[in-house]
Amino acid sequence: MSQYEPLSDEAIRQRAPRILLVDLNNEATFPTLAIGSLATPLLKAGYQIEVFSPLAYGITALSRDVEETLLNYVLTRVHFAASPLIEWANEWLLQLYYRVRFRSTRAMADAFQKVLDETAFDAILVSSYLQYHQLLITLAGQAKGANIPLLLGGPYFNQKSVTEQWIDIPGVTAIFGGEADFVLPDIVRDMVQGRDLKHHPGVFKREITVLGQAAPPAMLTDDLPIPNFDHFAWDKHPHRLIPIMAGRGCGWGHCLFCSDVTTASTRTFRSRSMASVLREIQVQSERYQSGNFIFFDSKLNSDLAMWYGLIEQFQAVVPGARWVASVHVDGKGENGLDRESLKAAYAAGLRRISFGLESGSQRLNQLMRKGTSVERMSAFVRDAHEAGISVRTTIIVGYPGETAADLDATIGFIEAHRQYFDRVKLSKFKAIPGTGFDQRLASKPHKYPSVTRFQWDYLLARARFVFRPPQLRQYRRSKARLIKLVHRINRKSLMDEAQQFNGVM
Repeated sequence: MSQYEPLSDEAIRQRAPRILLVDLNNEATFPTLAIGSLATPLLKAGYQIEVFSPLAYGITALSRDVEETLLNYVLTRVHFAASPLIEWANEWLLQLYYRVRFRSTRAMADAFQKVLDETAFDAILVSSYLQYHQLLITLAGQAKGANIPLLLGGPYFNQKSVTEQWIDIPGVTAIFGGEADFVLPDIVRDMVQGRDLKHHPGVFKREITVLGQAAPPAMLTDDLPIPNFDHFAWDKHPHRLIPIMAGRGCGWGHCLFCSDVTTASTRTFRSRSMASVLREIQVQSERYQSGNFIFFDSKLNSDLAMWYGLIEQFQAVVPGARWVASVHVDGKGENGLDRESLKAAYAAGLRRISFGLESGSQRLNQLMRKGTSVERMSAFVRDAHEAGISVRTTIIVGYPGETAADLDATIGFIEAHRQYFDRVKLSKFKAIPGTGFDQRLASKPHKYPSVTRFQWDYLLARARFVFRPPQLRQYRRSKARLIKLVHRINRKSLMDEAQQFNGVM
């Protein structure tokens, strides 16, 4: 077993420190963007890195975009049940799912221990989503046993209320809440030399209390490191899919339910330069011999200059490329999503597009501050489909204030546009700390009489509460109709030109 000792300046000059990156994220058919973004600055600074992914040891990837079966329909009915006879069990079932789905397997623990035994690592960096809490406890315990410092990071650790629930895990040296693109090498250097990390912006540590605050958003300059995915097992996957972001945050950023604008990397909207994005597309395509790109931007049309630039230049940079993206349908204008622009986007390689319908009720969309209109979304769906682009959308069920009439409006919208949708994702409304809803509920609780027994669970950055809409029986019937309608859409086979993206969007 390796026994860590802080490295002196002389030791670092003689041997590049060895860093183990642990990927606790839920993608497996394409590399994790966060891990690639950590690898590049470390390699550039002269560190040696190795990547460990528990997904290779009994933790299966989450599948999206699947062709639904009868079992999927039954499970969805149970998950969205509003009947008091079933609803009580949903929280218990969710906790059971987390314990089983994201558990630490013996194969994973043995494999991690083998890695620690075979290589004398100087530090361990873990990028984690919150559902992997149990798994992290195991890995951090093993790191502690090997006397190796461990720095934890992830999208929600910029929020102190969440970090406080994770900081006391045995083996966790500190937690970083921010964007590490330009600061990581300096933090790691202090880690491997045993220095105090609390002077680094974004680092949280436990002393008497939790010390630290989120790091300020990074400037997306042209020297932003291009992610390195050399560690990814490309040969195990039939299609090479390359993740990329042209900007961070959302150009709209006002939806009360949305946590995309509260995480470590998305708190403000910032767009990269067109030249830097095109360069990354070209470099990554040449490196990994692929023309398949997944844009992880919250809304790729937040910067219209970027959106139009990609449409105009993508094929010139990577001929034959295919790409998928999410967009925001604005209620005040076309926002780059007019019919001709969508046709041009298809010609530029855009094959799948996703947007948040959330509700077919204009009243509810305004209540959520969506910044869109039902009429505009209707035109967009038709135009995108006619352009040849596969259209996907999301719907939120159970937003406080929703009524049976709102659900009926959503059903009407989906029915009227059923032939244009390839996939529809239903999501239960989740109250997340730091969102506009969180702030509104705290300042004006009287505006949410349908919400009772509200309690935050900061460990998972969510809340437990009971939502009781008016006319509950009618609401339940409408919800059952919506679930059945969505299932009819999602059970059909996909016949579009982007089969390589199946299961990832």
